[in-house]
Amino acid sequence: MEFIVGAIAVVLSTLVVFAYLGFIWWLDRYEREPFWLVIATFVYGGLFGTFFGCVLSLLPGGIAVSLFGATGGGFIGTVIVAPVVEEFTKGLIFAVLVLSKHFDNETDGLIYGAAVGLGFACVENFVYFATAENIEALVAMAILRTLFTAIVHCSSSAMLGMAVGLVRHRGGVGRVMLFVGVGYALAVVNHAVWNGLATASGFQIMQESGFSVVLTLIGCGLVALAALVMFALTQFSLKREHDMIKRHLADEARRGTIPQAHVEIIPYWLRRRGKDWLPSNVPKGRYIECATLLAFRQHQLEYAEGARRERILRDIESYRDAVTGMLST
Repeated sequence: MEFIVGAIAVVLSTLVVFAYLGFIWWLDRYEREPFWLVIATFVYGGLFGTFFGCVLSLLPGGIAVSLFGATGGGFIGTVIVAPVVEEFTKGLIFAVLVLSKHFDNETDGLIYGAAVGLGFACVENFVYFATAENIEALVAMAILRTLFTAIVHCSSSAMLGMAVGLVRHRGGVGRVMLFVGVGYALAVVNHAVWNGLATASGFQIMQESGFSVVLTLIGCGLVALAALVMFALTQFSLKREHDMIKRHLADEARRGTIPQAHVEIIPYWLRRRGKDWLPSNVPKGRYIECATLLAFRQHQLEYAEGARRERILRDIESYRDAVTGMLST
């Protein structure tokens, strides 16, 4: 019976992590990222992020223990070493993602950051589940790590991802280093605060004095706040996308690329789901995709220079031809 309860707890906690991932991916309603790339980012976080995180933590964690003893070194390893190293190893995926044509802005950075963080949390959860001493500890651990620790990894990496996305198409080494550095620092601090509160609440002196419960409640409240902030940032970023798409499609309507009426439909997620605004022989999904990407490329052109500007100009002509070709049928 205990085995069945433990198995159910592990399965449900894993399914909840995947539900987080699906919900976050669904939120990106204007130019949704390829699900295969989101899953690949999730897998990277789970396999390579955790592996490199463990390897790179060994030396500084060992040094901390040798200098401050098991308790002090363990606290330093959990609160300082782990956040610094793990947010770095998770963030390495952005060095690859920025080469993809699918990574356009801060919304995409949030999505991919959340995916890599959830992948890391999913595998890390299994490691902790395997060390549970009894069924009660396993169930408690599944609840805590699914509802809180997974959100910490998700929101921390999403902060870094948003920072990378903000400078994705903006030049300047100084600007890139500043934004990425700030994003990384926020990710580390968010991670470290949760680890610190969770670790301190487990100290015997805290449990005996009654402060353990207080620290746990503070930590849970901060995680909930981080989740709300991440959701608010996602909505803010989506609103920016909406305004950008509408502005550039209005320019295309003045050029005669699309009808003026479509400017008031394509940027609106619910309106464009209607059935009577396009002729039946026009593939609506493909038309919306090309028109939206046309707006994105027009926006990217405002910051592009050199060879990248030439590539974006070719993309603009390609999407413009595709849109006009579909309408001409």
